[in-house]
Amino acid sequence: MMRDESTPDAAVQRPSSRKAKHVSQPPAPGTASSYRLVIEAAILLLQFSMGLSFMAVAPLFPPIMDAFHIDNATVSLLVGVTSLSVALALVPASVLAARLGARSALIVGGVLMSATALSPLAGSFPLLLGTRAAFALGAAINLSATPAVILRWFPPKEMAVVNGANVIAQSLGVTLSMIIGPRLVGTLGWSGALATFGVMAAGSTVLWVILGRGGEGGHADASFRMSDLRAVVGNRTVLLLSAGLAGALGAFISIQSWLPTFYNAQRGYSLEEAGAIGGLLSFFGIVGALVGSTLPVRVPQRRPFLIAGGVGIPLFAAGAILFDQPVLYVALLLLGIAGWIFMPVVFTIPMEIPGMTGARVGIAVALVLGAGNLAGFFVPLMVGTLRDLTGSFTLGLALACGLAPLMALCALAMPETGPVGARAHRRVEVPARSR
Repeated sequence: MMRDESTPDAAVQRPSSRKAKHVSQPPAPGTASSYRLVIEAAILLLQFSMGLSFMAVAPLFPPIMDAFHIDNATVSLLVGVTSLSVALALVPASVLAARLGARSALIVGGVLMSATALSPLAGSFPLLLGTRAAFALGAAINLSATPAVILRWFPPKEMAVVNGANVIAQSLGVTLSMIIGPRLVGTLGWSGALATFGVMAAGSTVLWVILGRGGEGGHADASFRMSDLRAVVGNRTVLLLSAGLAGALGAFISIQSWLPTFYNAQRGYSLEEAGAIGGLLSFFGIVGALVGSTLPVRVPQRRPFLIAGGVGIPLFAAGAILFDQPVLYVALLLLGIAGWIFMPVVFTIPMEIPGMTGARVGIAVALVLGAGNLAGFFVPLMVGTLRDLTGSFTLGLALACGLAPLMALCALAMPETGPVGARAHRRVEVPARSR
């Protein structure tokens, strides 16, 4: 969010100057209203590409284990190292994005996300992990820079819809990778399948180079100070949202990572069938993201969406684990909705906290997603380790599901944002000013 340094008189004398500052440079005055749709289209492709590679390795665990002769706990690092790298890199990436400007930061992030295109050159498991770590660093930069772009180009009433569209693009990418990935193994091998998704990220980055505008360092984003970091870290809403997302995302990433292998190893499904079921979970997540992006436009509260995810994930995951078809498909539908319905709100809440700026909102989103991805590293690793020790996924998945209700508890403890929160904030401000 740019600082308004103009005086009231200047606003009257130079209306075009004020408008140009509001829409961000370099677009000319009057072009932002329509060009913001082009900006969002380019961002959607970057988000889609990120989703393609984020979970693409999950349905490919069996052939990767055979290729490198590794166990379940080790192969789970392909998902875990991605979540850990994203978690550790998000805050530094948000500072980098504030210094470079959103456009340049998204270019750097897109190049790094394209590292999965090098998967066929990974002759050892550590090298394959390296490509995943590079992708994760790019994803962290992408996630950190995108909120500033949205805050710059879109009015508040559109933010929930835009955030929801971006989450849907991520979910669609995850869904297609879970369905298409196992089918590409037969013709391209597992490394060729991963490389295909990396090429898509490279193409999306080139498109952003051509279409992306605004947010360069030396202007609005250069206003970042260490005081911004301290203010965000001490914010109650940010801390509670971070803790809640850690529980929900740790649980859901574990379920999404291990369900295909669970169905393959313990239910006797083929690799393609298990991958398709995992893809269904991601596809139904699109429904959840769609609901989570459209309802907040009409519902003035944000916390009910967090509570729905915290309660729904363990409830419907139990159905997906304990029951077979046809109950399985109903459970996957509801689990996918519960696992994604809160994500648009997670991106929107930091933008609605009083006092947020473009620099601060990037840090807030980074802290929240960092906590979630940190849990996304340790919890799937725990599930894989318990599988190796006990020979069953049941205990690990049950423990993972038990973390999700933390989201509901944190939602109950945090102050409401959105229209309801804004009205409450104004009621507090008015008496304070009168005194």
